[in-house]
Amino acid sequence: AVVSTQSTGNKELDAEIVMIASRIDQRKQQIAEHQRKIPENGVSAACFSSGMVEQEYRAFVEEQARISGGLMRLYATLFEPLFGSFNSMIDNTSLDSFCRSAHRWFAENCSLSKIRQLATSLITDPNLEFGPEVEEVGRTNHLQVDQEHFPQNSRLL
Repeated sequence: AVVSTQSTGNKELDAEIVMIASRIDQRKQQIAEHQRKIPENGVSAACFSSGMVEQEYRAFVEEQARISGGLMRLYATLFEPLFGSFNSMIDNTSLDSFCRSAHRWFAENCSLSKIRQLATSLITDPNLEFGPEVEEVGRTNHLQVDQEHFPQNSRLL
């Protein structure tokens, strides 16, 4: 009886191994098919216009805002100037020019003082409304703002 049980277990394992091997072969075929579709020299980064990237970014922000509400709008508003400066400064005609321009953009736009300026202007803008999700972030003490200096926006906090 023990030999019979082991034999049945081995047959089940053998069947599972065959099924997994078949899946692996299918995946390899799919990968090969996709690789055949890739141009021999790759796709030029220059074919992606900044308008196309901006359109994708805006679609992403809207989708995430529907999911997470006001908090995504807060982040999007904070990053919008960064995104705009990135699009205007990045040169994607070659990998070398991309790397040089990306380093220059980062050095000019992503210092702690620049990020603080962006965040401060966001917090102090009385025309911006982000909803209850952002107010909840303030209540849970994620944003530290001196309310003496920014009393008109204590509603965010």
